[in-house]
Amino acid sequence: MMNIDQEIFSCLTHSPKTLSNLQWLHYDDEGSFIFDKIVLEDEYYVARNERLIFESNSDDIILKALGSNEKNRLRIVELGAGTASKTSILLSSAIKHQGSPTNYFPIDISLTALAQAQSILECLVPDLCIIPQIKNYVTEEFKLPNFTGCTLVIYIGLSIGNFCLEEATKILDHVHNQLKLGDALLISVDMCQDSQVLLSAYNDQNGVTAEFHFNVLRRLNREFGYHFDLNQFRYRPVWNKDHLRVEKHLESLCSQQIKVINQYREKILHFNQGETIHIEDSYKFTHEKIKTLLINTGFQIEDMWNDQHKWIYIILARISPLSFQKNVNLY
Repeated sequence: MMNIDQEIFSCLTHSPKTLSNLQWLHYDDEGSFIFDKIVLEDEYYVARNERLIFESNSDDIILKALGSNEKNRLRIVELGAGTASKTSILLSSAIKHQGSPTNYFPIDISLTALAQAQSILECLVPDLCIIPQIKNYVTEEFKLPNFTGCTLVIYIGLSIGNFCLEEATKILDHVHNQLKLGDALLISVDMCQDSQVLLSAYNDQNGVTAEFHFNVLRRLNREFGYHFDLNQFRYRPVWNKDHLRVEKHLESLCSQQIKVINQYREKILHFNQGETIHIEDSYKFTHEKIKTLLINTGFQIEDMWNDQHKWIYIILARISPLSFQKNVNLY
């Protein structure tokens, strides 16, 4: 089994070069900080529209999530919680409708983000019991204690779109395995739309999104012994209509060699002019695509909410009684 250093180097010597399967590289403390700036950019409709949906529908979402839960008890688990800025809207509604303290389990790879979330939520949402877990929910298993009532796992921020079908299925399978009949999933997805709108969302004029992806190279320099000259690369997003995804690339501006010096040995990475590192994907969805993904991971769609453009959908799905019969063909 490869260690982290070997896995990174293997990805960067692959043809084509790619780090899109190592999403965690983006989310050190610096990356998490930059991402919180992205959501404020005018072009990034994603976060703005998603937040508007929550502000308009949080009570309805919570009541639908509670469903026929006789004890009216709900706990909320969040994957990739970050600073939980949008989640505070749902948490406030949950406490209002339960009339009792609510347990909130934020799961994130960044200790700094979790600490910030806890500080913010303690002020905004009284009667909230926060039980954080520092986990890479993609590569590490998380465990939930037994609970009498409804568990609602929220996976928002359009985060499912960062993963290919195989990875997304693995994530939702693990969520399913933590839940019981009556429990639910709240997930947000970005729908297919005009390619120029999509590309603009991931290439803001202030260059914040570019900075977010360049931070991966800075992290490789800081932590893994790489010697990238960031001035010799440029950020380039591309719409791949065949795979329904925006691909983010860092393109080499010249023919160059990158030294890699770590505890094992000194190595060299070769780049041709115009060669790219495929750094991240943002997959977009059709109604059929998200429905099939949820069915095949054991969920039934119960309700959904959308923005005025129908660009963003928030979907409530419940554990299916037939969830062990996952034999629908994917896509």
